[in-house]
Amino acid sequence: MTDILFEDRLAKLDRILVALWSEILANSRFAAAIRDRRVDKSLYVIYMIETYHYTAHNARNQALVGVRHAENVQYSKFCFEHASEEVGHEKMALHDVMSIGLKEHAFDIPAPLPETEILIAYLYWISLTGNPLQRLGYSYWAENAYQYINPLIEGLRETLELKPSQLTFFIAHSDIDADHFDEIKSIMQRTCKSEADWEDIARVMETSLRLTGAMLEASYEEYERYVSGTSNRYRFLDVLKTPVTSTVVA
Repeated sequence: MTDILFEDRLAKLDRILVALWSEILANSRFAAAIRDRRVDKSLYVIYMIETYHYTAHNARNQALVGVRHAENVQYSKFCFEHASEEVGHEKMALHDVMSIGLKEHAFDIPAPLPETEILIAYLYWISLTGNPLQRLGYSYWAENAYQYINPLIEGLRETLELKPSQLTFFIAHSDIDADHFDEIKSIMQRTCKSEADWEDIARVMETSLRLTGAMLEASYEEYERYVSGTSNRYRFLDVLKTPVTSTVVA
């Protein structure tokens, strides 16, 4: 594939991403709460625990693609190497949860919300079935998300007065993912040969990002249930004793 054609393909994916992120962030109550400084540590913990859950599966489903597409040596090697580098990243999310004020308190990590389970299941599904290259669609946006979510991360940091040591998942990932994104573009250029490959990548990119947006919304809805006392899933967060700064609208 010529460099010009390849850059055109990436530009098309990027146009889709800009539109998707704009739609998701404009309609997300989670994002609005951060922008309006209506966020407390409880919401941060709920989101990071859901992040812990789906991140724990990323290395596994990535490795499955390598197993299934072993005849393509370049792509299989990429999948295994990338999976190896993803192992244990969920521990950073859990570290950030504990650093908020839960380290001295025993609690059971709640099961993932249904929307988080759907995201996890979808990533396994596209790793086990269909075009093995399609999982690159998930990697393409996930390793390149910081230009879109950095304002939210900065908003969390300022409102909750978080230290870098309490944002290790985002800070460490921003450096790691910059290198990963270059690797993803390189393997796409070497392996994506047909129009169907690019269509499958775009489809998975959009679907997985929309499912992630649904997980964000579900995290906020669970926060509402926690604040209103209608759910006990996150009742252990009472130990944070963080006052709610505004009335939550159902």
